[in-house]
Amino acid sequence: MSMSEMLRAAMKQQGSKQKPVLDDAGEGPALSGADDYTIHDISMAAVAAVQQWAETDDLDDGESYSDRLMALFVGIADANKDGDITEEEQGVLNVALNAGWDYLVKLGVTEEDAGSLLNDWDDEAADRVRDLVASVLPEGEDEAGSEIDSFVFSEEDQESALDAVLDAVYRKKLVVRNGKKVRVNKRISGVVRLSPKQKVAIRKARMKSHSAGAMMRRMKSMRLRRKSGL
Repeated sequence: MSMSEMLRAAMKQQGSKQKPVLDDAGEGPALSGADDYTIHDISMAAVAAVQQWAETDDLDDGESYSDRLMALFVGIADANKDGDITEEEQGVLNVALNAGWDYLVKLGVTEEDAGSLLNDWDDEAADRVRDLVASVLPEGEDEAGSEIDSFVFSEEDQESALDAVLDAVYRKKLVVRNGKKVRVNKRISGVVRLSPKQKVAIRKARMKSHSAGAMMRRMKSMRLRRKSGL
C-alpha cells in the first residue's frame, strides 16, 4: 500500500460514523499504530531525499538545486508519477517537507534558509543549504542509513511537531503544540514533470531508506532493544 493510500485510509477511518474502541490516548490503537508507521515512513523518505540531494552532480540543463530537491520531495508523494499533486498527495508532501525542515535545522541550517528553500524553493538558499549539508553528511551507505534511523526514531520533540502537521492536513488549520507549528505549508501547484535524471534520483533516495540492508539493520536494532527490555 502506498503512503498516500495509507493516509486516505486513515482519514476515512477518522471520519467513519462507527467509533472504534478508544485507548487512553483517545484514539483506536490500530489507527495510532498506522499513523506512527506512516509518519516514520514519510520521514525516512524525506531524510533520504535530502541526503540524495546533497550528493547531486547531474543537474539537467537549466535545472537548479532547488528544482532537484522539489522533484525529490514530489517523488515521495506522487504515487503514479503523473506530476499532478492531488489533495491527498499534498498532505503526504506537507508531512515530508516538515520532516525535511527538522532534519535540515538539525544539521545546522538556519530556520530562515530552511524556510526560504522549502517554502519558496529559493535558488540562492538551495546553494547555501546544499553546501552545508554536503559538508556534514556522514560518509558511507551504512553511516548515512544509521543517521536516517537516528533522526526518524529519536525520542525528541519531532513527534509533537509532526502531530501538528497531521492536524493541519486533516483539519485544515494551523496548529501549535509545545511551541512547534507547521513550518512548511505552501502548496506545490501545477503539474511537475519529472525528468529521467530526477526519476533516477528519486529511486536512489528510496533505496537509501528502504533497502534490504536498511530493513535488516532496523530489525537487528529491534531485537537488541527487546533483549534490553526497552
